[in-house]
Amino acid sequence: MLRFMRGGQRWLTFFIVIGVGGVFAVFLGLQGPMNFTATRTVVKVGPHEFGLQEFERVRARREAAIQNELGGNFDARALRDTIDNLATRELVDQALLALAAEEIGLQVTKSEIERLVLSDPTFRDADGRFDQERFEDIVEYSFGSQRAFMDDQRLMLLAYKMLGLLRSQPEVSLGEARSAIERELEQVKLAFVAIDPEDGEAGLEITPEAVALALETRAEEVAAYYREHDEEYNRPERVRARHVLRAVDRKSSDEAVETARAEIIAASSRLAQGESFEALATELSQDPGSQIRGGDLGFFARGQMVREFEEVAFSLEPGETSEPVRSDFGFHLIRVEEREEAVNRPLEEVREEIATAILREEALREEAKREAEALAERVANGASLEVAAAESDLEFRRSGWIARRSNGFVPGLGASPELLATAFTLEPGTSSPEVFEVGDRFALVQVLEHQDPDPEQVEPLVEAKREELLQAKRNDRTEAWVNLRRQELTESGDLIVNLAAIQG
Repeated sequence: MLRFMRGGQRWLTFFIVIGVGGVFAVFLGLQGPMNFTATRTVVKVGPHEFGLQEFERVRARREAAIQNELGGNFDARALRDTIDNLATRELVDQALLALAAEEIGLQVTKSEIERLVLSDPTFRDADGRFDQERFEDIVEYSFGSQRAFMDDQRLMLLAYKMLGLLRSQPEVSLGEARSAIERELEQVKLAFVAIDPEDGEAGLEITPEAVALALETRAEEVAAYYREHDEEYNRPERVRARHVLRAVDRKSSDEAVETARAEIIAASSRLAQGESFEALATELSQDPGSQIRGGDLGFFARGQMVREFEEVAFSLEPGETSEPVRSDFGFHLIRVEEREEAVNRPLEEVREEIATAILREEALREEAKREAEALAERVANGASLEVAAAESDLEFRRSGWIARRSNGFVPGLGASPELLATAFTLEPGTSSPEVFEVGDRFALVQVLEHQDPDPEQVEPLVEAKREELLQAKRNDRTEAWVNLRRQELTESGDLIVNLAAIQG
């Protein structure tokens, strides 16, 4: 049983704490004894029913585990629903595994439970001997009776036996593991062509008739576009500014204040002599958030900065730099880079503009797609991607060595698992005629070089990879089985979760 406990996957870790060793933490952690009055059913799986008593016991253990993991970041109120769901999931999954074990004839004997109890350090005294009184106190406190405790342990051991049976069947050969390592270490150098719709014909004409039809038939789409781009059509006056800050607060000594004032005046003098504001901010500013960007604060509206800073920033024209400004944060020099006037354009005013934008985007995308498909046709007819790209005056970009990546990321292009997977199937010098959508762009790929891993690099990794693959295969099989079983029992009415009972 311990072998299965050590090999369990994360979603089944509730079994690891469900045994007698988890009881003592609950016994010590609660402020008062449990209420063993009659309770409503929270979870029912076939003949197995769990009321509030069982639910609260599992929930308390779950909460303690999460609190231990999160430490000071633990928020019981924010995590309440999560913990409730984990506790009910634990009861359901344990019961459905135990039920399946019973159905195929697996059993748990009284002696098995006794051996588990006797081996558990929870019930031993300071000298390491089994303490009957300690056992009875803990069991009575947490379970209400020894019979309830024995039933709980029997169900847990049945679930373990079924889990062990499920996890014992998958196998992974050394050849599988070796192939997996070789795949991970295999590398390619590739080239690609990416066609961006935004680089399409700027003078593309959208006719008034097409716009009118779009407004008539696609009104909801136009309204959705307006909502998604709200900041373009409705925003307050904004400025984009940089600043240099010499930090000092209102409680600082007069000496510290005068030092900061002198430093900002000296910085102002350096600006007057022609030094770059961006370079000066990078060197001197004590605002860590903007210092690395040359003091750039981005765009902001009124009400987003402290009053003294805001008043000066909105009084400056683009390119102007302020005199030293005192705020609660210290002394500033402020330079306004850009100003945007307030915008308030209702939907009715911009409907035609939006419809035109939608139609233009679609037309440019179709144009880019046609260009990519034409390129793909030339590749399918025998031309290399490099030659076809040159004939169409398209940029042919090369990568460095790339290994397989689950996200399919290709530097300079973006993430496309399909494109990268295809690259590893191509022989060096060959091109794929397939067009891949990578973000908003259409891309084609050609493999330049292929590099197999050194066998001496592979062999030391094989055994660890075999174990990793075996655990993954066991986990996948077990999870799939549990999910299917849960679905079957739900559909047959043999699995019921009554969350309303938790609410009282």
